[in-house]
Amino acid sequence: MYVEDEPNLAKLLVSGLGLFGIEVHPAFISAEELLEKSGTPQYSTADILVFDIRLPRMTGLDLAKALREKGEQRPIVLVSAWPSPSKEQLDEIGAAFLPKPFDFPDVVQTIQRLATQAREL
Repeated sequence: MYVEDEPNLAKLLVSGLGLFGIEVHPAFISAEELLEKSGTPQYSTADILVFDIRLPRMTGLDLAKALREKGEQRPIVLVSAWPSPSKEQLDEIGAAFLPKPFDFPDVVQTIQRLATQAREL
């Protein structure tokens, strides 16, 4: 599940991960859109949640906090071309960080590692 407000970047990640056999759907435009769809089967079956940090109105960091407060346990990855949140902020919400522009081997390795850890829990 990917939340990105820049459609071209969303398409890049979706197609890039598709080359590695990783399906990404849907690619939401805003945090609010994801929250509205949080009861849908597509949301429920996602293995990992990936949020751009700089989203309109509600940031990806705020979205991750809100979901954790609601009991969300799945792995969360925050992405941004801006500096990473502090280690304390990431630890507080149990999230990983990946910089943009994407290095697809790093993205794939992070997703595979987090998916494996989630299945082991």
